[in-house]
Amino acid sequence: MSTPPPATRHPPLILGIDASRANTAERTGTEWYAFHLIQEFKKIIPSDVRVILYSREPLRADLRADWPPNWEERVLSWPPRRLWTQVRLSWEMWRRPPDLLFVPVHALPLVLPAKAAVTLHDVAFVVEPAAYSRFENWYQRFAVNFAAKRATGIITISDFSRAELIKYFSVSAEKMSVTLLGLDTAAFRPPTEPAETKAVLAGLKIERPYFLYVGRLERKKNIVGLLLAFQEFKRQAGAVDQTALVLVGKFGHGSGEILTLLATDAGLAADVIRPGYVGKEALPHLYAGAEAFVFPSWYEGFGLPMLEAFSVGTPVIAARAASLPEVAGEAALYGDPTRPTTFAAAMRRLRQEPELRKSLVAKGLARAREFTWRKTAEKTWEVLRSL
Repeated sequence: MSTPPPATRHPPLILGIDASRANTAERTGTEWYAFHLIQEFKKIIPSDVRVILYSREPLRADLRADWPPNWEERVLSWPPRRLWTQVRLSWEMWRRPPDLLFVPVHALPLVLPAKAAVTLHDVAFVVEPAAYSRFENWYQRFAVNFAAKRATGIITISDFSRAELIKYFSVSAEKMSVTLLGLDTAAFRPPTEPAETKAVLAGLKIERPYFLYVGRLERKKNIVGLLLAFQEFKRQAGAVDQTALVLVGKFGHGSGEILTLLATDAGLAADVIRPGYVGKEALPHLYAGAEAFVFPSWYEGFGLPMLEAFSVGTPVIAARAASLPEVAGEAALYGDPTRPTTFAAAMRRLRQEPELRKSLVAKGLARAREFTWRKTAEKTWEVLRSL
């Protein structure tokens, strides 16, 4: 009887992850997506998989937390502000390619290993080209076209975005997978200490009732429409009304229109509070203190701030546009982003109808429980393993 041949020993899988977008101090939507995926991957990727995180600078302390022994940090220094992905990461892929590269945000390097996957979040640059600089518009188009041709797998974050990628870029449906975003349930929950919320708001000089917006202050977010809606709400509420509008976030492309409107209406400007970027420690308190979170965006691939508001028990008024109805379902009031008066009417309804508010809070809390970063990471890892 012949002796069976020895079992073939396969080398461990080497998974490379572009951590450059996660490795930033002031994270917003796509940066939080990359960060939370990496944190959850630490818990679910098997120990026989070697994971390499690529970044331009040494990883921040929160990304280094709970570091598994099979993980490695690889800093790829690149002084210029642009083209780290296309030049420096490409050079690394040529010199020392992993078995599989995963890029959580949009742009693959020009040089790819045998297998590569990328998350394409939306195609807002096609639908709202004026919301982007000329370079950003060109680069986004190039990145999506390149991914459509060269990526082994493409992940996107909603059924809406999947349909848009097929519509505008003819991305193969068979190549795409949808993984809905998640929620940081440890950070975003109803605050249990009202005094702490009051102190956080006082520190931000917010001492009156307010509606809240969280996100970049830029053209595609329809901030001008929100200001006009708030202006109409205040007009109907009367001169004695003390309600403010709090705009949380940094200015982005097209913010000149926002500043112009505020500069030409002193009364409106006096009722708008702009605390700038607010970190995750204070943000749940801002949501909790608001009469409602208002999200009038023209175009979103998902709309993560709505889940954050839901999870702390804050009603949401959203645009009936793009992916927002898919994500919020029946847990939000909706306005027409082309008609600011519809948002003003929704604000008045929440002020005047306590039972409606109570119902939306309950629906929002239930809706938020459907989304976790663990689910997102598990589905993403399932996609990556299948490539």
